Amino acid sequence: MKNITLISNWKLRDPYVAMFKGQLWKAIPDANIIDITHAVDGFSVEQTAFILKNSYKSFPEQTLHIILTGTTMSHTSMPVMVEYDRHFFMGEDSGVFSLLFGDDAEIKATALNLPDESNTVLEKCVTMAQLHFEGKLQEHTQPYENFVRKIQLAPDHDTVNKIITGHVAYIDTNCNAVTDIPVEMFRKAVKKGNFSLILSSIKHITVTRYHDFYDPKEEDVYITDNRLGYMELTLNNSRIAVLADLHIGDKVEIRY
Repeated sequence: MKNITLISNWKLRDPYVAMFKGQLWKAIPDANIIDITHAVDGFSVEQTAFILKNSYKSFPEQTLHIILTGTTMSHTSMPVMVEYDRHFFMGEDSGVFSLLFGDDAEIKATALNLPDESNTVLEKCVTMAQLHFEGKLQEHTQPYENFVRKIQLAPDHDTVNKIITGHVAYIDTNCNAVTDIPVEMFRKAVKKGNFSLILSSIKHITVTRYHDFYDPKEEDVYITDNRLGYMELTLNNSRIAVLADLHIGDKVEIRY
């Protein structure tokens, strides 16, 4: 099957997502198009990379993931396609690829090589997808190596001082704050001992409660296991990210 996923900051109120899907279906009539999300905040390639990195493996191998966040609509920009882990990722190089793959030497990247400037980069994305599924991509691409670099925040575990340092990586629809601290890192470090999680936001919050499920009986702020495999800050029937004025990138420190 010709599986294609889409991720963007375009939202769904405007017709742009439907227009792009229509262009894809005209070029690839038997494509199976799936929306990951179109609710990425602003032009955040960081949020895009976090969502896509943690969701692409849910799809069959050989799926093509088209990244539309912050598309420039330029006529001179060329889309890039990256092959990684038996999946394909395509879009403008806005720095999202460096966030997705880091310095992994296993990636194979090519850029579309069609000098026609009458088409926008979006139209070229459709062309690139069509050529990809027709098996003709090599005839119209060239190797791509000089990726735009974005600094990627990452968690750190200081085992000597017993401190895990991370960041708020994503705020979901229910305003829960998902960190970049892996569940396994937390469990191995804290085990059954006491811990104190400190959020360095505008409103400083200290959390000392943990449940491995969403506990409706818990009345205080607590952390739990998010389905993406990271620690999540939550509060029953409340929008903790709003109440605590949390933002992506806020520092999270766990002492145990």
